Amino acid sequence: MKVVALVEAPSDMQAAAMALASATGMAPAEARMRLAPEPPALLARLEPAAADALVTSLRGMGLSVLAVDERGLGQGRVVARRVTFGEDTVTFTPRAGEPLELAWSEVAAVLRAASSVRTQSEHKEQASKLDVAKAYGLAIATHGLVMPKTGAKTVRQETEETSQLIYVFARDGRSAVLNEHGMDYSCLGAAMQPSRIANMTMLMRMLCERAPEAFHDERLLRLGRRALPFVVADSTQMATGDVSVRRANTLQGVEVLAEVMREAVIQGLLG
Repeated sequence: MKVVALVEAPSDMQAAAMALASATGMAPAEARMRLAPEPPALLARLEPAAADALVTSLRGMGLSVLAVDERGLGQGRVVARRVTFGEDTVTFTPRAGEPLELAWSEVAAVLRAASSVRTQSEHKEQASKLDVAKAYGLAIATHGLVMPKTGAKTVRQETEETSQLIYVFARDGRSAVLNEHGMDYSCLGAAMQPSRIANMTMLMRMLCERAPEAFHDERLLRLGRRALPFVVADSTQMATGDVSVRRANTLQGVEVLAEVMREAVIQGLLG
């Protein structure tokens, strides 16, 4: 399957919605909803031939769109443990396996992103003796107008953890990713900072300074944390007794968006 994505906001949203509705047969209201998010925005998930035909049709109507194959995203990518900055080259060394060395002139795009893991939990909590006493005291004080609720109550909690990433794409398709939680920041030497986020900021700055001709972008710091249509989130749900926990990870969506932006740079749609 391929995902069709919009890579630049249309100048005329109403005309763009009518074009998308005409090309896909969807209702104009749904077309406007698909086009509304900040690009890159995912429009449809189709078989390869249908996706390519939709891209051709929408480009003919003036929309900046492309299609990417959702299979094998990140395959062969080096997950860097260390980065070595040379005068003419940069080397990404993984924890295990062969390093990736790129000439600075080969770097096509450097994208800074963030993914999130959201955890939602529910559990039953029995009222304490103190809560029961307060409830009956309130009932007496209001002459029965407020009756006590002394049964078990459902307690809901939601947390979010984020992780930053930096994608480095070469013009020939090779790539590396730097994960906030997997880096050995001592490779920065004297430039090493006191926190992971500050070190990721420093790595991004150094990569951009040494590859000035590459496309640099940080919008996926915001967009990578949102749930995406057509992308199956990495989620788990567990229930034990009165406790239920659900976790959803947006990393798969970040991979799709990063691939959309990489392809857009290669095709000259972004730059």
